[in-house]
Amino acid sequence: MATRSEYATRPRERIAGVLRGARRFFSAAEVHRELTAQHVRVALSTVYRTLEHLREKGEATIRVDDTGEATYMFCEPAQHHHHAICNGCGRVEDVDCSAVEQFADSLRNLHGFLLDAHTMEFYGRCAACR
Repeated sequence: MATRSEYATRPRERIAGVLRGARRFFSAAEVHRELTAQHVRVALSTVYRTLEHLREKGEATIRVDDTGEATYMFCEPAQHHHHAICNGCGRVEDVDCSAVEQFADSLRNLHGFLLDAHTMEFYGRCAACR
């Protein structure tokens, strides 16, 4: 986890704090609204740049929703995993998918296809929203 000294400015620290505060994806506009509600003055352009900076450092993961909007979430990069996303509240749970490794082996063995990367998301409702 990053320490205060790793962030160049207090706004960057606050932006990272919004991501760490909830297990869900946030758009830049949502982060900006949250900070505004906390009476933190930060430009929307700073939010966009900081989210991208956090993604590049591996502290945030990005997904693009159906409308094409990029959303970000704090994500520990300890090991490759996938996400189960609640359609009700937006909460995200990490899902270990070792079966995907078997699928990758099958692609390689049956078709000679070497898988470089993949993404997988599961959508439904969490226990609280059911």
